Amino acid sequence: MPKMVLYIASSLDGYIAKPDGNLDWLTTFPPPQTGDYGYTELLQRIGTILMGRKTYEELLGFEIDWPYTGYETFVVTSNTGLNIQSPDTFLLTSSLSTFIHDLKTTRTKDIWIVGGGQLISELLKEKLIDEMIISLIPKIIGEGIPLFPGPLPESEWILGESEAFSTGLVNLRYEIRHE
Repeated sequence: MPKMVLYIASSLDGYIAKPDGNLDWLTTFPPPQTGDYGYTELLQRIGTILMGRKTYEELLGFEIDWPYTGYETFVVTSNTGLNIQSPDTFLLTSSLSTFIHDLKTTRTKDIWIVGGGQLISELLKEKLIDEMIISLIPKIIGEGIPLFPGPLPESEWILGESEAFSTGLVNLRYEIRHE
């Protein structure tokens, strides 16, 4: 059965974006001398992408070619009139929990949760995330959109592995502890 995987970058002070959704603090971070912080490896194991509306709109604002062409992408929103401007992308306005359970029974590859904070919180509340890969960026941005906006139910995670890079970035991979 495929896993729901959160792969996301966070500042040291726990933010995934500035208060207005801006990601400039992240885009100025240097790439590693070799590899890509595990991004290519992640893309090889996923078949479906899930993201919130604000994340989708922020990605469109980068004015680059859509980076997820070929991946079935769902934008979670209550806005049924949202204008989808990217290939292979669909609106998800129905029950998130039911949709995730359907995805897990009909897909063979993992499902990547791109962001943002509101979607992550909803998925955590419903206990739908199986794995988290958090890239800790060695920057403090002071304020913004938290990685885990609360309140959230208590949950326990097991560290599967950690990988440190010469840039100071550290990837932490956690799996949910099942009771």
